[in-house]
Amino acid sequence: MAGGTAGTPTFLFTDIEGSTRLLQHFGDQYSALLETHRALIAAAVNRAGGRVVGTEGDSFFCSFPTAAGGVSAAADAQRALEAHDWPEDGRIRVRMGVHTGEAVESKGDYVGLAVHQAARIMAAAHGGQVLVSEATRRLVPNLPEGTELRDLGEKRLKDLAAPERLYELVIDGLQDRFPALRTLDARANNLPVQLTSFVGRAELAAARDAFAETRLLTLTGPGGTGKTRLALQLAAEMSDAFADGVFFVGLDSIVDVDLVPPAIASALGITAGGAKGPLEAVIDYLADKQMLLLLDNFEQVVEAAPDVSRLLHEAPRIKLLVTTRVVLRVYGEREFPVPPLGLPPAESSELTAEEALGYEAIELFVDRARAVHPAFALSDESAPLVVDICRRLDGLPLAIELAAARTRALPLAAIRARLDQQLSFLTGGARDLPGRQQTLRGAIEWSYDLLDVADRRLFQRFSVHSGGAFLTQADAVCGPASELGEDVLDGLSSLSDKSLVKPDLAMAEDPRFSMLVSIRDYAHEQLAASDELDSLARRHALVYLEFAEREAPGLTGPEAREVTGRFELDHDNIRAALDWAVAHNEAEIALRLIVATWRFWQRSGHLIEARRRVDAVIALPGVADQSDDLQARAFGAAGSITYWQADPHATYGYYLRALAAAEKSGDKQLIAEALYNHGFAPADADKLSDALYTKGMPFWERSLAMYNEIGDARGIANAAWGLSQAEAAIGNEDRAIVVGEQALAGYRELDDSFGIGWALYVLAALHVRGGRDEQAEVLLRESLTIFLDANDKTGILLNLAAFMNIAHTRGQKLRQLRLGGVVRKLRESTGTGLLDTPIDVVQFVMPSEPTTADEKREFEAGARMTAEEAAFYALSDADADTDKDEVSGS
Repeated sequence: MAGGTAGTPTFLFTDIEGSTRLLQHFGDQYSALLETHRALIAAAVNRAGGRVVGTEGDSFFCSFPTAAGGVSAAADAQRALEAHDWPEDGRIRVRMGVHTGEAVESKGDYVGLAVHQAARIMAAAHGGQVLVSEATRRLVPNLPEGTELRDLGEKRLKDLAAPERLYELVIDGLQDRFPALRTLDARANNLPVQLTSFVGRAELAAARDAFAETRLLTLTGPGGTGKTRLALQLAAEMSDAFADGVFFVGLDSIVDVDLVPPAIASALGITAGGAKGPLEAVIDYLADKQMLLLLDNFEQVVEAAPDVSRLLHEAPRIKLLVTTRVVLRVYGEREFPVPPLGLPPAESSELTAEEALGYEAIELFVDRARAVHPAFALSDESAPLVVDICRRLDGLPLAIELAAARTRALPLAAIRARLDQQLSFLTGGARDLPGRQQTLRGAIEWSYDLLDVADRRLFQRFSVHSGGAFLTQADAVCGPASELGEDVLDGLSSLSDKSLVKPDLAMAEDPRFSMLVSIRDYAHEQLAASDELDSLARRHALVYLEFAEREAPGLTGPEAREVTGRFELDHDNIRAALDWAVAHNEAEIALRLIVATWRFWQRSGHLIEARRRVDAVIALPGVADQSDDLQARAFGAAGSITYWQADPHATYGYYLRALAAAEKSGDKQLIAEALYNHGFAPADADKLSDALYTKGMPFWERSLAMYNEIGDARGIANAAWGLSQAEAAIGNEDRAIVVGEQALAGYRELDDSFGIGWALYVLAALHVRGGRDEQAEVLLRESLTIFLDANDKTGILLNLAAFMNIAHTRGQKLRQLRLGGVVRKLRESTGTGLLDTPIDVVQFVMPSEPTTADEKREFEAGARMTAEEAAFYALSDADADTDKDEVSGS
């Protein structure tokens, strides 16, 4: 800035808590209280060697040359406010935030990220509380007398940046206990960390006002107008109003409307599916929740608008925030067209730097320019150039960011000249696009044209990824360097510098990169126009096939939770690979992907999607041409998916084909596995039953014999586990327990926690059937602990059902009701249809909704538990529940 200085001042922000209430209570008298408060704070600031930079309403913005001065002023001001004789019901309580950081000063004002950070820190405090940043703490070796700092840990402020360590200034004689900070992590949320600051205060305020009047606010506008960033900031700002949290649902990689409910379920951490389907599971989960859902990039699935309407009607306490290029047209929707960032009026004369920074478009340009070129400074001489650039870009945030990223290599005059040429050229082209869309496309095209050959090729190639990619994956798909003309990491770093890809800095060992939807769309157009799309798509499919096959064994191992998370992160890429394979009749790739991915689909509640994909793949004309062993594994995977959906008719058909292919291959291990699977659906039937399991005995006996012949220890344990259930089904309970214990011993020898958990569960069910509750409970506790550690929702659910049954037999009415509530809820959210057709050997009784008010209250209390909370409840001391007279009628 002309005449400005750069440095590291310390900032103090203050604000009166409950000022609106005070104004309403005191009316005209409030102004006198406000002036007294101002005098007390100003005096404290002056004594500490600081100055008041500005005041707005009941807020103060102050600066200090030292961190010690800022902390001292805050302590002194709080003491003065506490000591003052305020009128009854008129005590002024002020929240304060202190932060130190680089900023640029010009004509008495400051600009910079540190200023916004200090304001955010203050906003997290309560009246009477002083919060101090880690940056300030480091610079204060000696605290003011009578004060100390209390470490509050890392907190996410509502700027959506990475967590900031905060400290509370404890002042002798003043209140030192406060409620939880007003930070983002005070409520459940999954809002993503943002690498840049938010610019657009006017738009944020207008959107907040609009959202106050509706339960469905739709932010509309073409790609690149800042809809997502505005929505994220709005969700963060409003998080305190939603007791059950705020959740982001990214739909940018979803094109199938049927996948919208599962995407919402995944964002909420529930596993959707089951008899009622994923939308019903989501509705059941949200029914009594006070929650905000942010559905991002809805234009690709706008046909799912009726689902949004159902959510609003059947979950009356939620609010929905939607970003889309097209309105949803559902009842109750309020559209908010996202405006461009504020620009100086066209008729305004040349502005000074200070005047220009009063407009948000200019503020954004300067902020992003300084991010890539720290020495960048807006001067009175350069301000007109930046204003002109932002005007030509119509104030569109993405277009401005792309242009600002070029300040690293180009002077402002060159940026304006090149941009002017590009946009002038564009106006003669794509006339069917709206004006703002033309401008955005022009900005992307301009950035693309400035890339060197290697960066341009990488830009095109990277767009083949759906939902982003890790560096190792991008390297395998987009490289090698000899073909690309540059190292992939260097190229992605270069594209990141130009705002064309976004790095995820949280992935330290293997960084992950992604593209905004608008940019990826443009890049993919360029790739499609080249002769590389087909070869790149094949390469992409093979890379994610290799990923899935490499990770699949871990889905039931000790790191199952982490492996499932890795599958979830690249689920969109797996979907894209499968879509390509089906579209190009690449049966081998499609079948192998199903084999590798089915367990992830089952455990994560994607069974409905899995079933649809399996049907599409199995229908490919090339399936019959594949090797017998691949067909055997693929039909086995397909049958396993339908088994978990409790569709024995389809399961029988798939397992029959799997066994035929296995026998044709001659591979004894495959034959033994197919026989084992077939035992669960040995005949065509409409539902699972003990009678069906009885018919499975010969298949399990043959499987066990074959596994013994080839020495497959895990197969032996599996077959014994199946046989124990068949023995129980025909009434041989003693024999069932002996065989079940053999299976358990085999799993323990292998240290197979997944197998141990299910063997314990079946043995416990057998003991329950024999009236041996004490023995059963010991086994169930170990089983439930295993599934709890693995976050295996299906295993948790079946164990809870067993605990509920034990509570029933013991007459523990309260415990039975609470477990019944959570079992009924989890049955829908886990997606397992097995609970809809229970077999006798399991001996659980599916709960029915109670009718009396007291019983219903306890039942609903259980339904409000998470799977983890319910597991801990089941594992707790049952005697802690005093059942006498706790539930009326018990």
